[in-house]
Amino acid sequence: MSHTPDNVAEKPSSESELSASDRHALLTSDRRRLILDVLSGTTTPIELKELAAGIAAREDGIDATDAAIRNVQIDLHHNHLPCFDAAGLIVYDADGTVVDPSPLADVRFTVRFDVGAEES
Repeated sequence: MSHTPDNVAEKPSSESELSASDRHALLTSDRRRLILDVLSGTTTPIELKELAAGIAAREDGIDATDAAIRNVQIDLHHNHLPCFDAAGLIVYDADGTVVDPSPLADVRFTVRFDVGAEES
């Protein structure tokens, strides 16, 4: 069963970039930013449990419990990975619980700060 999150556009049919609104929706969550951190520099598929362990370690410290890892794994499976998959940033095989981050290799997220007029 495929589920497309309401807050992210359908998978782009071409090499088009994500809209600013889509990028914002994807990066609003701390956990989603941690997903990008764990997957950065990786182009080979990773098991969901391994990804969850990396995120739990960053959130709870090196000694994340099995329960914490399982909670992260469930959250990733139901909430976050479908959003990245729908945006075309990863390929998530929910049945096999494998995350292929290779589409991220060509993506750069940049942060711009608009600086207003200086106060007098």
